[in-house]
Amino acid sequence: MGKVEQPIRKQITSSFYLILLFSAVATIITWVIIATIFLLQMNRMNPANYYEKQIPGILKSIEENKGKFVTVDRKKELEKEIPLEGIDYQVVDKNGNILFGSISERYVKSQKELLNSFNTNLYDKKSIVKYYPTFNEQGEQIGAIGFRYKLSVAASNPNSQGLPIVTGFIFLVSPFVYFYLFSYLVGKRFSKKIEQPFKNLMVGARKIQNHDLDFQLIESKNTKELNQLVRAFEDMRMALKDSLLRQWQLEEERKEMVAAIAHDLRTPLTIIHGHVEGLIDGGAKNPERLDRYLQTIFSSTQRSIRLIDQLNEVSAIGRQNFIMEPQVVDIAEFIEHKTEEYTMLCAKKNISLKSTFTLADEVGIEISIDPYRVSQVLDNIMTNSIRYCPNNGVIEWTITKEHNKICFEIMDNGPGFHQEETENVFTRFYRGDTSRSGEDSNFGLGLYIAQMIVKRHHGCITVQNRAQGGAYTKVVIKDLA
Repeated sequence: MGKVEQPIRKQITSSFYLILLFSAVATIITWVIIATIFLLQMNRMNPANYYEKQIPGILKSIEENKGKFVTVDRKKELEKEIPLEGIDYQVVDKNGNILFGSISERYVKSQKELLNSFNTNLYDKKSIVKYYPTFNEQGEQIGAIGFRYKLSVAASNPNSQGLPIVTGFIFLVSPFVYFYLFSYLVGKRFSKKIEQPFKNLMVGARKIQNHDLDFQLIESKNTKELNQLVRAFEDMRMALKDSLLRQWQLEEERKEMVAAIAHDLRTPLTIIHGHVEGLIDGGAKNPERLDRYLQTIFSSTQRSIRLIDQLNEVSAIGRQNFIMEPQVVDIAEFIEHKTEEYTMLCAKKNISLKSTFTLADEVGIEISIDPYRVSQVLDNIMTNSIRYCPNNGVIEWTITKEHNKICFEIMDNGPGFHQEETENVFTRFYRGDTSRSGEDSNFGLGLYIAQMIVKRHHGCITVQNRAQGGAYTKVVIKDLA
């Protein structure tokens, strides 16, 4: 199964909790390790009163030497007995005057203060100062020796004084270090999830800027908002591509239309131009030639006007603001009137027109349509059938009125359509095979206009060949009410 996409807010919250969890676990593990090392090291370290315990031994040596250690000339021997790395000392006379030692501060200033200080702790900040009397060989007090030391593990272990500081520093700093470390790692992992989609979007934006729309963005499948952004961008790309394709198609159609118009206008204009030149060169003096030339010029002018009229129709119907003008029409009267028109046209080629009207239900014979535009559709189809139907041929026209639509079926016994024609006959400027497009009046716009009008009536128009031969055209027009 693929990954489930999640909102960015949820991913950020999850990442934050993940950072906290990893940081807490790593910190606890670090604390346990450091505490274990510290405890093991503590077992090897001197206790806080380590140097205080050395003082009785020092005093014993002084006593055994009958006070000889407390003279200046025996200073070096005395200092060998005292661990100077943890204890400072001071030798004073019986009045408290300093004789020598590593302590320069004077804590007792008279014989009385000195006597009162024996077996009493004096304090110098965090240090303890203690004086002990010294005697000569006769047992007379000759002075005192004072010691200054600290009751702390750090002071009792001068070579390991940095261990507690380092340990405490690690204890304090490790949570913040781990939080920063896991923030970086988790943040980097999170950024990779969203980095690639943003890169793809920027690449896509540059491609669109360069008019390259043949690409597809891939969703990240991790982040919901990013996927929504990618989908929106992809929809925009597809819309732009479709818009450009439509624009390109319209441009191509415009070029084709201009070329077709130029081609269709060139023939009658060339004929007009040639005949006018003939008249200028003296043809006007010949009455018979003059009449023939004027008839040709007139027919060519009419052909050009018909082309312009059809182009205007195409332009008008193709506009977005073009609307039908529906009217309630008695379809029976409408068909009767059109039948009379087509019968007169068929008479020129002695074509038999058979018209049949069927009312499929009892809802009445009225329908709301644009009669002028529907007449255009029927006129185009019927005139095509008359044009291609042979002399003494037959055209069948069947009309069926249903509840909300009317169906027109027109069949002739002419040459019919080729396969290519049935697929392209509604294409603008398509003339098809010469068997059905040999007349000069066919511009390839009639059926295109008919289809546009039928679509405006929410209907459809189709053409095909009859099994027994000839063309079959079906038009369905819906009620516009």
